[in-house]
Amino acid sequence: MLKKFCLLWFGFCVVTIAVNAHSVSPLALKKLDEHVQKQIKLGKAIGCTIAVLDHDEVVFVKAYGVKKKGSKEEVDTNTVFQIGSISKPVTATVVAILQKSGLLNIHDSAQTYLPYLHPDTKVHHLLAHTSGYNRMGWNNKIESSVLRPQLLEDLITTQRQREPGEEFDYHNVVYSLLEEVLENTQKSSFKEIVQETLFRPLGMHRATVGYEDFIAQNNKAWPHTAGKNGRFYASKTYSKLYHGSVASAAGINASIMDMIPFLRLQMMGDDSLVSTDDLEIFHRPHTTAPDLFLWLKGEMDGKLRSYYGLGWRIVENDKCRVVFHGGYVKGFISFVGFLPDKKIGIIVLHNGQNIFSTETGIKFLSNWVHE
Repeated sequence: MLKKFCLLWFGFCVVTIAVNAHSVSPLALKKLDEHVQKQIKLGKAIGCTIAVLDHDEVVFVKAYGVKKKGSKEEVDTNTVFQIGSISKPVTATVVAILQKSGLLNIHDSAQTYLPYLHPDTKVHHLLAHTSGYNRMGWNNKIESSVLRPQLLEDLITTQRQREPGEEFDYHNVVYSLLEEVLENTQKSSFKEIVQETLFRPLGMHRATVGYEDFIAQNNKAWPHTAGKNGRFYASKTYSKLYHGSVASAAGINASIMDMIPFLRLQMMGDDSLVSTDDLEIFHRPHTTAPDLFLWLKGEMDGKLRSYYGLGWRIVENDKCRVVFHGGYVKGFISFVGFLPDKKIGIIVLHNGQNIFSTETGIKFLSNWVHE
């Protein structure tokens, strides 16, 4: 039950601070807001949108900065960002919904849909990056404009698949094989499946799959990369390589208002779509993921334990367990994560290529929420 609230209007955006029985402390939200404003002032963030959820309540949502460096056009809460690898938990959630409906099962043989795979490969191996394929060099192929048909042919003809389930290796191309799995089971395109299964039921009205629908939108953020001096430069154009080649792994786009119901679904479930019990297997550790330490170092205190679930990362220390995913495509890095025990979550969408989103999300969940 909401006891007290206040609304502060900032143009197109709203800051909402709520106090209820399970509330995030006002101090945590104050630290978050001050941190973001400082990063914008220092030039370490260009434009971003942030939302914090406490159970099913949105307790903070705000837009900061501009869509493009040098422009006066401000980001607002309907501005769309390329969310990169946050596409993976989006795809995993579609799988969870279809599994709930009895249309697909994570224990199904993936070889049924992709005959070239090792016979022991299950759908959950694709979701957990434990397929047995080595990722080395495959992102380079994507970034060299190799199209999806050629990527899949190269996967079949040039790479040996080891025994599935034995080793974690984060592989965008192999994760994207879920597109063929979904299309074969649903007899529809991946884009249509995501729209009908997830976007429309949740009211994710501005969320899109792929490049063409994204570029057609008027209210979208521009990508920025950082030079050696740390200063941001507007990119010449948008990335479309991952959108065209591995959409289910890194080709989805959304605004903060789209991501709010998505995060709420993860924490609270929805009786009409999928319950928290149904999602729990996706949020729990399935394999250790040592690659996480390379870019979480210094952002979370104490001795860390790192895992990958089904489309989600998990990191924990002695204080908390965070279920999350980061998202990167050239010029954009974003973050979505939550504390499953406290039902508190945060989304950070940023049109800049640095650690700002991950740093902000992890520090909020692992430090500020607990103060």
